[in-house]
Parts: sequence; C-alpha cells; structure tokens
Amino acid sequence: MAYVQRALERYERYGLDATVAYYSSEASIEGERYLLIIDGDDGVLRAMPFYRQLLGGRHVDADELLALATQEGRWLDRMGLHPVFTDGGLMVRQRPLRSYLILRDGLLFVSSHSVLLENLADATVDYLNRAIALYESEGLDATVAHYGSRDSLEGQLYLFLVGADDIYLAHPIFPHLVGTDIKDVVASVGHQLGREIAQATEEGIWVEYLWPNPVTGIEEPKSTWAVRHDGLIFASGYYLSGETADAPSWYDADPREHTVGYVERAIARYERDGLDSMVAYYNSVASFEGEWYLFAMDEDDIYIVHPLLPRLVGTDVKDVVASDGHDLGREIAGATEDGLWVEYLWPHPVTLADVPKVGYAVRHDGIIFASGYYPVVADPGDRTKDYVRRAMDHYDREGAEAAVAYYNSRRSVEGSHSLLMVDPEGVIVAAAAAPELVGLEATEFTGIVAGEPIGEELLGATEDGHWFTYLWPNQRTAGVLTIHLWIARHEGYVFASAYYAHFRDPVDGNRDGQD
Repeated sequence: MAYVQRALERYERYGLDATVAYYSSEASIEGERYLLIIDGDDGVLRAMPFYRQLLGGRHVDADELLALATQEGRWLDRMGLHPVFTDGGLMVRQRPLRSYLILRDGLLFVSSHSVLLENLADATVDYLNRAIALYESEGLDATVAHYGSRDSLEGQLYLFLVGADDIYLAHPIFPHLVGTDIKDVVASVGHQLGREIAQATEEGIWVEYLWPNPVTGIEEPKSTWAVRHDGLIFASGYYLSGETADAPSWYDADPREHTVGYVERAIARYERDGLDSMVAYYNSVASFEGEWYLFAMDEDDIYIVHPLLPRLVGTDVKDVVASDGHDLGREIAGATEDGLWVEYLWPHPVTLADVPKVGYAVRHDGIIFASGYYPVVADPGDRTKDYVRRAMDHYDREGAEAAVAYYNSRRSVEGSHSLLMVDPEGVIVAAAAAPELVGLEATEFTGIVAGEPIGEELLGATEDGHWFTYLWPNQRTAGVLTIHLWIARHEGYVFASAYYAHFRDPVDGNRDGQD
C-alpha cells in the first residue's frame, strides 16, 4: 500500500508523463514490487518496468482489474508476473500474488507481493480435489478433454492425469507426453521422479523434483501432490524457486561453448551412471536445455538416443542424408575422440521444417555423443515481415481458396516460419504448423501467461501491421518459447507469422532472433 501511495504522490507532484516514464524503468522496482498503470477508459497498459513491448497494448486482465478497483483501494488475490534478480540479470516468474488496486483520475494503479508458498500447497490440493470431483460427476472423457486443454490452467497450476497402467492421459503443457509411461520420466539430476509419482496412494503423496516451469522454460524445484483415485493418478504441483533461482546454463550462453559442454556432460553421465541410465535420461524431455538435446549412436552407428525424432532410434546414422543431398550421417559417423563440427540442414524444433544447424560430435568408448544449435538468423523481424508480404502476394495472385489450401500444407513452411490466417468472420482458416487451430474462433486463441489475448491482437490487425509478443509451450522440447508475431490485415483477411526465441531476459522486449 505504501508503494502505491508513493506512486500516487509522484503522479500528483510530477504529472502523468513523468510517472509513466519512472514506473516503466527498472529503477522503479523495489524488491519484489513494481507498478502497473492502466488507462481506465480503454484498458491500455501505460507503465510496466519489464515486457515493455506490451506498453501501449490492452492489458490482458484490464476488464477484471477495472471492474474490481475502487477510489478507496482494494485487495485482490490473483496470478501474475513477478521480477526475480539472478546473476544473469532480471528474469520473470509467474506467481500467486496479492495485488493492491486503486483508481485515480481514470487511471488504475496496481502493485503486488508474492503469496506465501505454504498457501500454494493448500491451493494445489484444492485444485486436485476439484479435478477428482469433475471426474466423478462428468466421467473420464470429459476430465481428459478439460485438463488436456490450456483452459484448465490456473496460474502455474495444471493437472497431469495418468491411467491405471501409468500411461499419461492428459498433459496441457506438454501434450506429447500423452501415451507415454510416467515411470520413464527422469529429472535432470537422475531423479526417477516418474517412478516416485507412480507410487501415489489414495491418501496422496508429495514429490519434489526439478522440472521446466511452463512460464519461464527454466528448470526449477517443483512440489507435486499426487493421488491415486479409481486407479488413475491425479497430480499437480507448484514451483518452489525464490529470488535466488539461478538462470539455466544455456541462458545467453555462447552456442559453440554450450554445445561442447552439453556433450561433455552427457559423457560424464554415461561414465557415472552407465549406458542404460544415460539413454533413458537423454531420450526424456528433462534432458532438453533450450534448443539443445543429445543424439547418440552405438558402436555400430545405430541411433540409441534422439528425443526430437524418436523414429530414428534403431536406424543407422550413416543412412541420414540432408534435404540438400549432404551425406551428413556418414560425416557424423566419422567422429573421433578429438570431436568434429558439422554444418547441415535439419528440422527446426518447432516447425520441423529444415533450417541450418551446427552440430558437434565426439566418439567416446565407441559411442558417438552429439548435439548442436541453430545459428541466429540476421534480421529475423524483416524476414518474418517478408514472409507475410509474400503470403499476401500469393493470395492476390491465386485467390483466397488457393491461399488457404497452400498455407495449410507443409510446403508453405519455410524454416521457422509458417502462416496463421484468419478470415473476415474471425475464424482461423490456415495454420500449417498448428493444424489444431484451424476452425477455432480467433477470440478463443490465448497464450499461457494470464491468457494473453492472441486472438484479440489478430482481430485488431491493420494494413500497417504490428508486432505482438507472447509465450507458448514448445511441445517437443519441454520448454517455453517467446513468440514475436507480425500481424497485418489484407483484403479483410489477417495474415500473421512469427519468429521464435527461447525465453530470455524480457526487460527490453528482447527479440534475440534465436531461430
């Protein structure tokens, strides 16, 4: 309350422009507190000290906050973004917050503090009990449908549902886990967390482990409550990280150095834990570090590890040929104890379309250990705009029906770029990289942080175009991507495409072009 009061005094003394400038700067952050200023007329965000690319756009919670705010001030419990300082700089976490709201001269002033972690345990148990109640009243199919959707998220809380045979039935953040055995899930420190969760009883158990936070993409300590009910496992959890949470090793790392280090750590794990443990870990989602993952071949050059393209396991790397004809598999098979670097085309982790990649491979104890990175593309924003412009040209040349057909096909995907197309009625009609979106009303399209209004941004497109930034789960790597979406309207249709960045320091709206 005192923090908000000082903001009001600054506003009275220096006026709106100076107050907005100050509370949009990092200097305004006091410990865990920062200020939001929201225009009461149109819900536009006027001040925020990080994610500044969102300034000037409508705040995602504007309607809720403005409906509850008063001239006298009031408290509200909610989920929201919160700053965390690390050695790597300012980062952001999604946390339960207690927010203080007050209206002054048509402006909404908001600040918050974190809710105590012990309250989160009760909230997690309550969330799980409500999931079990839904199952009892509506049945399994309805429960899977609801909790397999991101609509079921409540801040950082989400449910993962496991069948009586320990096979995932629902996971709204990493749906690629559905159909796999939870007992095969291993944490980055070798903790057999899946087997521990599978021991859940009707009385319930708590399990603590490391897992990627769906908001930050960074591995953090997590505490999960798991209950075996009617043979099924209902589980949910919360993240325990405080202000001392370390940035991940790949955060702003030199890509070549991190690639070598990643491979060396895989070799060290093999030496320490043996082949079976190494293979199990690096074939699991826990092994991803941003865009880095391991692929490994045995003494006969047969894949034993490939978490991105598991269909390769059991095949010969020497048979792999890049789309440009490069005999890259045979080149990788030539790796020695000294290591070698290979440049080639390989599927992008998001779109699975071919893009340039740099790989590093070492043969150790007869086994090839390898990883790689996707080089930064120059001017990713300009390239994204150009892709959208060419899509509009295709529409002008071939017509709407042909454009929709083409941009729903894999042929339209260029590296990390694909098109999202919305018709004049507000329905998504093309999305080659995410076909599940086709037919969805654009207004139903939201992100994972406080339900970012992606659909509203799409429908608000103009012929001049604008950028919109949001977070999205990378379903193949158990991480979270920052999506920089370019949106423009043409002939009544909305055309949009994006470039992707692994979640990094958002203070300056960093568009690092990590392709």
